[in-house]
Amino acid sequence: MEVTGMDTTTTQAATKVKKSQEGVLGFKELWAIGVGQVIGAGIITLIGPSIALTGPSVWLAYFCAICLGAMTVLPIIIFSSATKYKGGDYSVITMLGGERLGGMFIIGFSLQMLGMSLFGTALGWYVSSMFPALNGQLIGILFIILFYVVNMLGVADMANLQKLMSAILALALLMFIVVGATKADFSQTMDFTSPSFLSGGASGFWAAIMLLFYSCNGYRFNVNYGAQAKDPKRTIPWSMIAVIPVLMVLYTGVALMDASVLPLDTVVNQPLTLAAKEILPSALFYAFMFGGPIMALLTTMNSSFGAMVGPFSKASADGWLPAKVAATNKRGSAYVILTAELIIGLVPIILNLSVKTIVSNMMLINAVYQFLVYYSLFQVPKKMPKKWAAASMHVKNPVWYGILIISTLIQVVVLIYSVRSLTPGLAIFNFAVLVICFAYAAVRYKMGLTHVDKEGMVDLE
Repeated sequence: MEVTGMDTTTTQAATKVKKSQEGVLGFKELWAIGVGQVIGAGIITLIGPSIALTGPSVWLAYFCAICLGAMTVLPIIIFSSATKYKGGDYSVITMLGGERLGGMFIIGFSLQMLGMSLFGTALGWYVSSMFPALNGQLIGILFIILFYVVNMLGVADMANLQKLMSAILALALLMFIVVGATKADFSQTMDFTSPSFLSGGASGFWAAIMLLFYSCNGYRFNVNYGAQAKDPKRTIPWSMIAVIPVLMVLYTGVALMDASVLPLDTVVNQPLTLAAKEILPSALFYAFMFGGPIMALLTTMNSSFGAMVGPFSKASADGWLPAKVAATNKRGSAYVILTAELIIGLVPIILNLSVKTIVSNMMLINAVYQFLVYYSLFQVPKKMPKKWAAASMHVKNPVWYGILIISTLIQVVVLIYSVRSLTPGLAIFNFAVLVICFAYAAVRYKMGLTHVDKEGMVDLE
């Protein structure tokens, strides 16, 4: 839809990506971003509750959760080999599902910025637990500001720091696994025939998988870096694939050691740090705390700033948001978007507000958006047949539809398990947000304020 009298100069300025930002992310950088994005504090905090659900088989539950997570990301991996796009899921929904659905998505996506406050709060908790004299709230605030500054310097500097931090994170978790293996007793955790292997039965095992699922697919946000990636149709899909074996080794290995070093009844509902104290001498324990849970939060915090830029920049250029939202500084960083993330991340911490419940119970909103992505991807063979046929990871249409159906069914099951924890108030909140997002998109579209650029994604012939 065209807008009469549109200020083309402003629009071009809003959509322009600085030359210094184009093609600066190669495979290694994207892989490091994906690893840092997906490995968060969940690896430290979720294993104990999962042991309570399924006992010695917790490591197998993590393995299954990784596989299910990979299955839900697989359609995005395959599709990203077909065409370059700048706005991640926003672009997919807008170009293939419908412009108004894309507008609805981007408004709700802004709630993801609240996650920054959780990262800051959790970081402060871990640091103050190690050094009680330090102010955890202040620590969280300082590190959010630090990564804001890093991202303002440009995506290249952000990615270089991410590579270093992701390496430290992987090494710390590997240290826990290797040292733990020397002190572990695998008589229960590797005995598949033991009645106690699935201590919670099939239902407990499945509940553990559902609990762990959300910590297994964050690498899908690599698609948000389409504008900054080198050869994105190759590097983005393969960088996501390369994260999966890392999760297989680190997640299952850490879970196996946690359930094998100490008696199970002592680690039930306990964070990973309890086993770390048993496994590691004092100096290595502090090294693990810094390189493990703290670094997991730092890598996620750093990559989360950049992951928001692509969708909001593209939505701004398309008219769903003011053009100035996509404005960049001399280093090509979208300073308006990054500053919004900073403010939304800091305010709850400064005011001691708890956003954990709202953020952790946004699964209904996130599930609806995931279904919109799958619905949009069903349109690929029809709306972009030439690009689809030329995709390096192209599969036959029946296979493609089969993958999408399986992914959708997995997402349905996850949603069913998740909404059980929704209180009536939170259910109303989720539905209210969806209604507001849809209404905003419908009104702005009807007013003729949108001017969506197809990015060359859809075959127009």
